[in-house]
Parts: sequence; C-alpha cells; structure tokens
Amino acid sequence: MFIGRQAELKRLEELYCSDSFEFLVMYGRRRVGKTSLLREYAGTHKTIFFSAQEKNDSLNLVDFSRAVQTSLTGDDFGVFRDWEAAFQYVGDHTGSERVTLIIDEFPFIAQENPTVKSILQHIIDHQWSQKKILLILCGSSVSFMVNEVMGYKSPLYGRSTTQMEVEPFDYLDSAAFFPGYSHIDQLLAYGILGGIPCYLQRFSDKRTIAENIQQEILRTGSFLKDEPQLLLK
Repeated sequence: MFIGRQAELKRLEELYCSDSFEFLVMYGRRRVGKTSLLREYAGTHKTIFFSAQEKNDSLNLVDFSRAVQTSLTGDDFGVFRDWEAAFQYVGDHTGSERVTLIIDEFPFIAQENPTVKSILQHIIDHQWSQKKILLILCGSSVSFMVNEVMGYKSPLYGRSTTQMEVEPFDYLDSAAFFPGYSHIDQLLAYGILGGIPCYLQRFSDKRTIAENIQQEILRTGSFLKDEPQLLLK
C-alpha cells in the first residue's frame, strides 16, 4: 500500500497536465522513497521508466534502449548507436499525447559518461522544448543533482522548469504505517525510525515496540542493525 506523498503526486500531476515541455529535477537521500513515488505516478500515466545502475556506459545504454523501445512501440529491436540517437527517438515518437521520461539514479549515467548532460541539453534546446515531454531526472546523490545537474557550470543549467526535494515523512505520515498502534506507540516508532519509509516498513504493528527493536535492530544480521554503519560509510 502506498502511503503519503500527496503533495508530491499533485505536483507531478500538474506537470503532466501542462501543455509544454517540462523538466523536473528530483533528489533526496537514499531510501527516502523517490523511486516508490515515481512508480506510483508511472502506474497511471504513459511513462518510459528507466532506472540506471552502476554499470558501464554501454550496458546502461542497452537497458535504456530496451526501456524506450518497449514503452513506445512494444518491440525491442536493438541498441541505439549512442545516447543522442536514443533521445532523438523519444522526441520523434512523441505526438500530441504527453510522454513522461523518467531516468532514475541519473548520476550513475552521468558520472560514467559526462557527455550525456551536454547531449540532453542539445536535444532539449533543439527538439524536446517543442514537444509534450515531461523529463524527470532523479538521483540520490544530492550534491551531484544540485551541482552537476542544476549548477551554473552544468550544461543543463537553466533547462529545468522545476525541482523537488523528497524529504522524510513527518510524524502524521509515519504514523499511518502503524494503524494498529496507539498514538503513543506510533510516536515511539517515529522517534526510533524517523521518517524514512524503508525503515518504517521494517517494523510491524502486529508486534510490540520492544519486539520490533529486538528483531529488527538488535538482532545480528538485521537490516536496521547494519544500516547506520553503511549509511555513514
């Protein structure tokens, strides 16, 4: 069940309903729920959804080619010769209907191939700016998204039409993960876990707070026991 993010979904819907090209830069710390938010949006809109991985440039291009082709035509006819050809194909197959292109974890692409930012800038200026395309670049590396995508020295500087920082849930949204708890236990869970959806999902209101702590935080090998060290690293 998807919880919260109503303001963010409303903003995405406003961008979708726009009659012009829109470019959203979305960022936020890891595990804050960016991908879940984007998938919730994509479930009800025509969307090319590509999640980049820590692969070399050619392997990400293979995956991106497949995502674009199957989303737009239902077929997978091979790999585009380069990123420019892939982006050009998106523009060529965009008509009067809004098309959303989501590139999740964009830093994995741009760090491996820095020219992708310049290629995107060129395609936006010369083709996409006249198309009903909603481009969403998302990343967990906040410094990269702020400096390397939106920053003054970035080729993409001035091209984004809006930005969104996805922040942890507040108490009210966090409490919704535990409808079976009393208000006091909901507050305790929020105090322990904060507003990170991935952490909130580890606790169950079928167990007491103490049982959750024992099983999900103190037990050797549990996800939340190791998470602080991994996050600091």
